[in-house]
Amino acid sequence: MSREAVIVSTARTGLAKSGRGGFNNTHGAAMAGHAIKHAIERAKIDPAQVEDVLMGCGAPEGATGMNVGRLAAIWAGCPVTTSGTTV
Repeated sequence: MSREAVIVSTARTGLAKSGRGGFNNTHGAAMAGHAIKHAIERAKIDPAQVEDVLMGCGAPEGATGMNVGRLAAIWAGCPVTTSGTTV
């Protein structure tokens, strides 16, 4: 096990005003999963190589009240052996 963290790639979602816009009815895990999927593609790595997904969530209640980092990893196509953590 490596003791060094490696950030291989990043991506972000679009911003919108709460309650309005094209992403109004999109679950946070689905949006985050989309960004993670494209970060993995940009890094040109196999999703099976991703060991951990760490994700920040500013308001972890309601629809995003569960471990949204784990849900986003699954939405991104990472295997179920990939851990997901919400910070």
